[in-house]
Amino acid sequence: MTQIAKNEYALQSPREERVRRVLVVGGGSSGWMAAAVLATALARDVEVRLVESEAIGIVGVGEATIPPMQKFNRFLQLDEARFVAETNGTFKLGIEFHNWGRVGDRYLHQFGAVGREIDALVKLHHWWLLGLQADDGADYPEWQECHVAYHAAQQNRFAPSGPKKGDLQNRYTHAYHFDAHLYAAHLRQVAESRGVKRIEGMITGADRDGESGFVQSVTLEDGRVLEADLFIDCSGFRSLLLGGALEEPWTDWSKWIPSDRALAVPSARAEGALTPYTKGIAHPVGWQWRIPLQHRTGNGHVFASAFSSESEAEERLLATLDTKALGEPRLVKFRTGRRERPWVGNVVAVGLSSGFLEPLESTSIHFVQSSLERLVELFPTRAMDPELRDQFNARTRLEWEQVRDFIIAHYKLTEREDSEFWRYTRNMDVPDTLAQTLDVWRARGHLAVDGGHLFQIGSWASMLIGQRSLPRGVHALADRADPAEIARMVRRIAADCAAAASRLPLHEEFIAHNCAAKAAA
Repeated sequence: MTQIAKNEYALQSPREERVRRVLVVGGGSSGWMAAAVLATALARDVEVRLVESEAIGIVGVGEATIPPMQKFNRFLQLDEARFVAETNGTFKLGIEFHNWGRVGDRYLHQFGAVGREIDALVKLHHWWLLGLQADDGADYPEWQECHVAYHAAQQNRFAPSGPKKGDLQNRYTHAYHFDAHLYAAHLRQVAESRGVKRIEGMITGADRDGESGFVQSVTLEDGRVLEADLFIDCSGFRSLLLGGALEEPWTDWSKWIPSDRALAVPSARAEGALTPYTKGIAHPVGWQWRIPLQHRTGNGHVFASAFSSESEAEERLLATLDTKALGEPRLVKFRTGRRERPWVGNVVAVGLSSGFLEPLESTSIHFVQSSLERLVELFPTRAMDPELRDQFNARTRLEWEQVRDFIIAHYKLTEREDSEFWRYTRNMDVPDTLAQTLDVWRARGHLAVDGGHLFQIGSWASMLIGQRSLPRGVHALADRADPAEIARMVRRIAADCAAAASRLPLHEEFIAHNCAAKAAA
C-alpha cells in the first residue's frame, strides 16, 4: 500500500477560499428547491439568500413529478405525509397516454420493474414478444399487464411499496402530483427554518468583474445592491443572469419538438375515484395533461403555434375538460431547447433559466432536482474550479439530450396521419442518438440504454410497445425455450401482478387516512 507523507500533501482549498455567500435569484418551485437544498447541504456559516418579487408570477404549471423526487425529499428530510397534505397532493404510479400510436390507443408508462423476470439473461420484454408470437389469443396479456403498477392504477389503488424489491408486491414505485404554488410555499417554510433569508425586490441589473467576468452583484429596483460569491439563476424563462448578463447562447430543439405554447386551467375535482396517475391525451395538435389533486384537477394543453392558433387550442382544451373550469386558461409561451452551458463563471442556472423541455414526461422539476444534486456533489470554491464546472456542464448536457430523445420518440413513433402536425412529427428526422436507439430496438428488441439514463429499459419498453413499435425479431437466446410455455408463464406473471395490486387500499382511502389536506386551497 502506498504511504503518503503529510509533507507531500497539502490541501489546496483552505477555509478562506470557501464560498461564503450564495444568492438565489428568483423564487417559485425551482428557487425554493435551490434554497432548501443549499441551506441543508452547506455549513451554517454560509449565507444563503433568495431574492424574488411578488410582482412577478411564477409559471406554476408543473404539478406532476417522477420517482426520483422521493430521493430529493429524503435529502431534505421532509415528512411525506405532511408534504402531500400541505400541497393538496396525490400519488402517481405512472402516466397514461391516450391516442399517441393511433387514435383510440391507450397505454401506461408505469413506474417500477416488471412483476417477475423469467430468466436471468434475457429481460422479460423479450419473452413477452416471443409469447406474443406463440399465443394469438385475444386475452394474451398486454405488456403493461406484467407490472403491478399498471393494475394498481387501473383499480385506483395505492400504498407505498416496501423495501424488499425482490418481492412481487414491492416491484413498483411512486411519484407525486401537487399544487406548484403550495409546493413553493412548503419549501419556503423549510428553507427559512434552516436560515435562508428572503429579500423582496425586482432585479434591474447585474454588475460583473472586469477581469474574471464573474457576476459581482445584482441591483434591485429600489437601488439596493446584493453581492454574492455564487449566484443560482432561478429566474425562469427570463434567465436574467445566464441568458441576460452572461449572454450564454441558446441551442434550439424546436425542429424535433415543435410545440411552443401551453394553456393551463384548473377545473373542479372529478367525481368518483381519485386516480393515481397522470393522463397525457394527444389531440390533433399537441396533447393535454390531466392531473388529479385533492382539491381540483390540473389541466393544460401543449401545442405548436405553427399548426394551431391560440384560440383553436383554447377551444380544444375547454371542450375536453372532465369538470367545470375554475378560471380562464392562462397562456405560457416557451422555446424548446437549452443554454449551451448552465454553469458559466460563478452563475449556475437551474430550471427554466437553463432550458425547457415540454412536460410530457413530467421532467421539469426533476431537472431542477438533478442540477442541485450535481451542484452539491461538485460544489466549488470561490475560484469556481473549472474542472468541476466542466464536469457539471457535460453531465447536465448528456442528461438533457437523453431526456430530449425520449420525448421526441413519442412524437416520431406515431401512426397518426389525421393532421399536418402528426404528419410532420412522424416524418421528421431525429437526432442521431435517437436514431441509433431506435435502430437497435427494431432489430431484436434491445435497448441502447445504460445505467446513467434517467429513463431506463422499463420506461423505453413501455413507450415503444405502447406506441406499436415492435422489433422485427426476437432475442437470439430466446430459442432456448418453448414459446408456448413462455406464453403460459407470461400469463401467470400478469395474473400475479393483478392479484398483488388488488390487495392495496384505494388511493382515496390511503390519502384520507394518512395525508388528507386540512382545507382545499
